[in-house]
Amino acid sequence: MYWDINKTLSYNCLFNFIIGNRGGGKTYGFKKRAIDNYLKKGSQFVYVRRYDTEFDHIETFFDDISEAYPELEFKVKDGKFFINDEIAGWYIALTKAILLKSVPFPGVTMIGFDEFIIETGVYHYLKNEVRLFLDLYSSIARDRDVIVFFMANAITITNPYFIYFNINLPYGKKIKSYKAKNETLIELVEDAELIEEKKQTRFGKLISNTDYGAYAIENKFLLDDKKFIEKKTPESKNTFSFIYRGVRYGVWDDFNAGKQFVSEDYDPSNKLIYTITLEDHSPNTMLIKGRKSVIIDAFLRNYRMGNVRFETMQIKNICADMIKLFL
Repeated sequence: MYWDINKTLSYNCLFNFIIGNRGGGKTYGFKKRAIDNYLKKGSQFVYVRRYDTEFDHIETFFDDISEAYPELEFKVKDGKFFINDEIAGWYIALTKAILLKSVPFPGVTMIGFDEFIIETGVYHYLKNEVRLFLDLYSSIARDRDVIVFFMANAITITNPYFIYFNINLPYGKKIKSYKAKNETLIELVEDAELIEEKKQTRFGKLISNTDYGAYAIENKFLLDDKKFIEKKTPESKNTFSFIYRGVRYGVWDDFNAGKQFVSEDYDPSNKLIYTITLEDHSPNTMLIKGRKSVIIDAFLRNYRMGNVRFETMQIKNICADMIKLFL
């Protein structure tokens, strides 16, 4: 009923993004593989969280799996995981990754980054977070192939990692490999038997037919809804494009339908390109923050009136984030 890490590994991708409902066995599966690798090969692992405070109870890391290995002694102390008093791995906060640039990890073959997707509130994504993780990865791997498992609950498709690596949900299937493009994979862990078992619990019945139940049990993305998701029509024309967070999006108009569409597609010959932030501004683009623009004002007006459609959930969420800069 739980995540099968061997199936994931069969795709032979370097960065594996595992999205599953709560209790789907993501972290457990990673721990089991890490322990087995250590016992069979002496391989070590690194466990990553975003902030130091997320390790407040790290001493319980092995509690849910120790019964499966009654002959082993597990300890967690001073940033390290011990098996029978030997170092089997390390736990590292991403905020402290810069301090490890000169620390060697020659025995590490696997990295697990837990809760890499968050619902911003008390915690937030770090500035330049993906680059920070890539720096950490480079420090650990040192030109070796170290497999990474990014693990999270289904909170939202829109996060810095999916944007950076241009990852979208695998429509109609549970796993999608981008190996030919950039060595990444996304997998949705949602076993029908486990879902049905959870629905029959008292808590499952309590949260049935709620948004939280769809998220916690059925692996539906908590913060994402499909309103305003629609493919652009064949009659649409690319009016302009904009660059946000380093990605260019095209805005298409279908005047007969009275709709505008935002897409990853754009007409390269259309030189009307806007940027909203200084970070995205470059030659041959128009920075509009703080300035009036008839075209952008019309786009915002259509957005308020519900006339704008988005080709993917990720584009919709990115546009919502961008539009907040104008409110």
